[in-house]
Amino acid sequence: MGGMASLLLLLWVGLTVGKVVDLQKRIIGGHNCNNNERLYHVKLIAKVDATHESLCGGSLISDQWILTAAHCWEPRWIITAHLGVHPRQGHGNAQQMQITEDPQIFTDQDNNNNVRQHDIMLLKLPRKVTIRPVQLPDCKRRPNVGATVQIAGHAARFEVPPYVPDLQCADIKVVTCPHIVVNNVDWSYQHWLCGRTRGVDTCPGDSGGGVVYNNKIYGVHSNSGTYACTAEAAFMDVCEYIQWIRIVTGLN
Repeated sequence: MGGMASLLLLLWVGLTVGKVVDLQKRIIGGHNCNNNERLYHVKLIAKVDATHESLCGGSLISDQWILTAAHCWEPRWIITAHLGVHPRQGHGNAQQMQITEDPQIFTDQDNNNNVRQHDIMLLKLPRKVTIRPVQLPDCKRRPNVGATVQIAGHAARFEVPPYVPDLQCADIKVVTCPHIVVNNVDWSYQHWLCGRTRGVDTCPGDSGGGVVYNNKIYGVHSNSGTYACTAEAAFMDVCEYIQWIRIVTGLN
């Protein structure tokens, strides 16, 4: 995946005997999500090889489409979507589906006609589900700088492995982050929404999770600083990709 490799911060920990999981970005400073929220959250497990798996999050945006981060997949990885994972006590919708169609990843071209990949991806489920999806954003009412948005993931409350079984939610404020595109050429052509709140961060554990404001998804978690709570968390700005999302999925 070329330039996307710089987005990966690999933390290999034991998942089960003979299994290792790559925790892609983790919520710090969170709490158990309420039982009536984030029902659309999807846990994505990608089989890397015989002994390794990669963990990400995602969001159902329709009865058959999941929105997540592109770096949660590499060619030849086999992704299984775990749906109905929250609340953990269950509400009759827990199920697993293997993604069989090729992932849809947003790309464009630079001035030299080189293809550039953006860290946003759509996965199509093999069949429709009845879980209520998250609403797509109202791009005329985006969260402004200073607004509070919610992030979520299957992660620890502190920066220690392993991830916890209960979905974690945390509030974070929207901030400006012009330096992230200056310091990383692979980020400069992508569209970002950033967040930062003291004591709250996303570190190795759950990329791909949705950034929600007024019950609508405005971001997809992509990256954060190397050290917990020392840099802005970076999210793909869903509004900048909304036309592509609608074309691929057929959603209005």
